[in-house]
Amino acid sequence: MEGFKSESIINFFDTFNADEDCLLYLARIKWNDGYKCVKCGHTKCTVRKANYGRDCNMCHHIESPTANTLFHKVKFGIRKAFIIVFEMSVSTKSISSSQIARRLKISRQTAWLFMHKVRLAMKSSEAYPLDGQVYVDEFVFRGKENLKQGRSNDTKKKKIVMALELNKKRGVKRAYFKSIDNYSSEELSKIFASHISNNAKVTTDRWTGYKPLKRIMI
Repeated sequence: MEGFKSESIINFFDTFNADEDCLLYLARIKWNDGYKCVKCGHTKCTVRKANYGRDCNMCHHIESPTANTLFHKVKFGIRKAFIIVFEMSVSTKSISSSQIARRLKISRQTAWLFMHKVRLAMKSSEAYPLDGQVYVDEFVFRGKENLKQGRSNDTKKKKIVMALELNKKRGVKRAYFKSIDNYSSEELSKIFASHISNNAKVTTDRWTGYKPLKRIMI
């Protein structure tokens, strides 16, 4: 089954009009390749009408569509949880827990806790590298570079290399940041190995550290 991919909020609310729509969506994704009981391994089940869960025909273990997902035991409504994930996925700017709390009429702590779970889940597994048009650059954190030729090796400053995947309008679609020890090709290559597809079209500045990496840039 293909997951929901639209960035349109209208399409989102048309698709997920109630909690039942969200549960059905999760169930279809979860058992798209067939059912297998997590307790006994049996492959036959009965679909429960109440929440689209699966009742094993052998041991009668009941598994919810939300089990082992971000949405398991959500107390404030699964549709609201879906809305939070959608907002965090499509927003190009940071959205605060206070904003979410006000809009969905939930407590700020509840919003913050669930958003923290979403951020952990969205943390890169390196399974979905950046593709298409990608821009790579490096910078320092906690301080400014001295106005001089080359790159500073000041050990007090945290060095970061970033990779941005751009959309068709040259806006940021996805971004990854990686801490590096210095600006050598060996260190800069780490973000290419972990987060950038070999098919990506990469743009960098003229720093010499990128020159040996041209073979992996189109």
